[in-house]
Amino acid sequence: MPVVEFGLSLGGDLAGLGGKARAAEEAGFESVWVAETARSAFVQAAVAGANTQHVKVGTNIALAFPRSPTITAMAARDLAELTGGRFVLGLGTQVKRVNEQRFGIPFEHPAPRIAEAVEVIREVLATFDGKPIDHRGRFYEITMTPFPGAGPVGPVPVYLAAVNALMAETAGRVADGLLGHPMNSPRWLREVIRPAVERGARAAGRDPSEVNISTGVILQISEDRDLARREAATQLGFYATTRTYAPLLALHGFNHLVAPLREAFGRGDLSAMSETAMPMVDILAVAGSAEECCERIAAFEGAADRVILGGTWVGSTPERMAENHRAITQTFAPAA
Repeated sequence: MPVVEFGLSLGGDLAGLGGKARAAEEAGFESVWVAETARSAFVQAAVAGANTQHVKVGTNIALAFPRSPTITAMAARDLAELTGGRFVLGLGTQVKRVNEQRFGIPFEHPAPRIAEAVEVIREVLATFDGKPIDHRGRFYEITMTPFPGAGPVGPVPVYLAAVNALMAETAGRVADGLLGHPMNSPRWLREVIRPAVERGARAAGRDPSEVNISTGVILQISEDRDLARREAATQLGFYATTRTYAPLLALHGFNHLVAPLREAFGRGDLSAMSETAMPMVDILAVAGSAEECCERIAAFEGAADRVILGGTWVGSTPERMAENHRAITQTFAPAA
């Protein structure tokens, strides 16, 4: 058994999602996670939860700002009931452009705003135990409980997505866990993320060991080693065009690659993006044969408490994504 726990990212059509969740549970994975990209994270979590019995089911992530914290809390409460207490609410801010242009939501002060959202969510969850709510904060004013009729479900763990130190500190102060971005490295986790979580926890009078540090990973497995590495490089090149990841890239000496990656992205030239980002693969992704990937994943032990395994999607096909998912499941199944 690995020292670090393995979660598995799920996706694809809703019709097949329940079967993937069952297969992950039968393979011995500790948790399954769904994202909010093309589909609702909460609907996917409901499908995964309804088709499993023991595995934890988490959102990685659900979007915090387009929803009222009350709506988020109500959904989390229902998912906790549906899963018998196995649900983990993972929240994230997303980036400025997505909030403003996709959802029509102003994007200001994301760290303090999501911290307050977590506070409100917990206060709303407490109303199902019969407690009143009278929240008058900087970003939210909630003074009315949800309609009666739904009972208590017990605590719902709340995790926050964090790319950089400020949000990691926020997670340390207010959350039960942190969700690291798939473009990541053991060094970044050890030198930046974990210390920031510890600072935040101590500032809030909390024990840092109580905050779970989970991270995604870009994981591409193929006996065609070059194919796996090209796929990982394309995904890295896409992420690297966003300034949010600049500190991570600078730590590893890759900041000089950002300008040519943005130029290639602007042209829609995925081949150039992959070629330019190739030096990042051995540091910020895990790609190659199954044996190689097992050796590389071991580097996360001690850096993270849980690694959430998932593959690429930029420039990929549904068939290749399904093939990679099967390879990940077969290679890293704890029950194997």
